[in-house]
Amino acid sequence: MKNLLTRTFTGILFIIIITAAVLSGAYTFLCVFGLIALLGYVEFLNLTRFGRPFDQALFVIDLAGACALFLSTFTFSGQFTESLHWASILTYLIYLVARPIIQLYVSPDKSPIAGWAYSILGQVYIVLPLSLLGVWGYNTEYQLLYGHPEYLLMALFAFIWINDTGAYIVGCTLGRHRLFERISPKKSWEGFFGGLVFCIILAACLNYIIPGLLTTTQWIIMGILTSIFSTWGDLCESLLKRTAGVKDSGRLLPGHGGILDRFDSELLASPVIFIYLTLVL
Repeated sequence: MKNLLTRTFTGILFIIIITAAVLSGAYTFLCVFGLIALLGYVEFLNLTRFGRPFDQALFVIDLAGACALFLSTFTFSGQFTESLHWASILTYLIYLVARPIIQLYVSPDKSPIAGWAYSILGQVYIVLPLSLLGVWGYNTEYQLLYGHPEYLLMALFAFIWINDTGAYIVGCTLGRHRLFERISPKKSWEGFFGGLVFCIILAACLNYIIPGLLTTTQWIIMGILTSIFSTWGDLCESLLKRTAGVKDSGRLLPGHGGILDRFDSELLASPVIFIYLTLVL
């Protein structure tokens, strides 16, 4: 009972923070999600150490690279000056050149290529998708055309939350056929389709809740894509945890685990919806 209350309280607080960050504007989003991306990246580096020694200098350099990637991607939203845009891109390019060179001079490591590879992989897998959210959520061109593109970003989170809720409710009551037992024994096909139906229902209502952004058909397509790829995102993170031999990615969120446990769905849904909205809008 205590764990349920803790999980519920953390979940409510999580939704409030995310909603406030998205609706408060680009700079609030940059600060909040920049921090989230870095914390998720740290969790990833810890999960993928696999017995390799911890090198503090490399850790700091990788964090700097992650910051540069997040900022350089976010600047494509048009929220910053062109000089900052190119400076952030140049900084990340310098990191990409320097990182393998630095690996040559660090303390001996049984698997130096693994350390180097996981550093870059974590940035592509975690930092890039989270920064992409800001590119279309606060795009200056979209603001001129549609007024409030951040509502699209809020809709993505709503789809993910309703998909999780529908999958949990239907899976617990009707779940019989395992969706991907090798990776996640508790997930069922019934739960997956339950989440999908919940997303379609929400999508059918969004044209009335947020009129003028997308048509009902476009909302439904966005809901279906979000449901499918957020499920795959959850499974990919489960594969990561299973490989690392852990139950949760971290302990930052009481009752929920770590940052990656809460944002695993966004990591695949974000780039897919970015592509979809770029083509649609």
